[in-house]
Amino acid sequence: MRAECILRTHSNRAKSEAPERRISSCSLFAMFCEESDLDSSLYRVDWVRQLVSLFDDQQVPVHTAAWQAFDVFVKSVPKDELEPLVVPLRRTIESTGAPGRYVPGFSFQKGVAPTVPIIIAGLTTGSNEQRENAAYAIGDLVERTEESAIKPFVVPFTGPLIRVATQATTYPPGVKTAILSALASMLERIPSHVKPFFPQLQRTFVKALSDASSAIVRTRAADALGILMRSQPRVDPVITELITGARSSEEEISASFILALSNVVKSSSAHIGIGDKARESCIELVNDAFREIHEGQFA
Repeated sequence: MRAECILRTHSNRAKSEAPERRISSCSLFAMFCEESDLDSSLYRVDWVRQLVSLFDDQQVPVHTAAWQAFDVFVKSVPKDELEPLVVPLRRTIESTGAPGRYVPGFSFQKGVAPTVPIIIAGLTTGSNEQRENAAYAIGDLVERTEESAIKPFVVPFTGPLIRVATQATTYPPGVKTAILSALASMLERIPSHVKPFFPQLQRTFVKALSDASSAIVRTRAADALGILMRSQPRVDPVITELITGARSSEEEISASFILALSNVVKSSSAHIGIGDKARESCIELVNDAFREIHEGQFA
């Protein structure tokens, strides 16, 4: 009962209209996490929601106190008990701020750091639902955090995303889609920081175009590949690979390769263009497609 009274009281104070009360609530909760041996597991989800929401508080002392309390809180949770926090964390991040608007508590130095253990636990050892939410959480953070603040966490996030993606045959379409969406967000917002992973990402996206389990997965892969090619100096090899895939695959899979080819051509034409041989191969593929339709109509 003692732990319940303490945690419930300060949870209510965290919602107060008075900044001083919000600050004191965060500070006292941090002290509780550091000093108390009382069981607080029933209140972890509530405090994730309270503290992360305060990251968007416009009062600097408030979102600073919220960050400090959240950092202490996460460090107090045993590593094997972090996975259940990933779903409420992602949903809170999603409802905090908005894509393209930086959340103050995420955007100062190490602002994202306390979320990392939870997200990585969910992504690498969690259930399918937890993996999916962990991936989406990464994309949400990238869209709400200043570039300089998210930069230190690119490698810790991108490596596990790619590792899970390479094992994608064992996961349902929801997990695959979330991973591809997160990687696309990183390429869209911070491409220069993801550059060391470009070769792995290209292989991952092309492989996902052949995913027979879901058209949504294939479409996400096609979109992500198009975004990636905006930053690639050479596109002819991937165009050749996509044309080969389109010609050698069944109809539904072939359509995904053609969609990806369209995205790549559109992306590359904006900055470097396409070589003559690759262009001729694209034209030949289009001509063959129209020829097949024409022959089919009059067979």
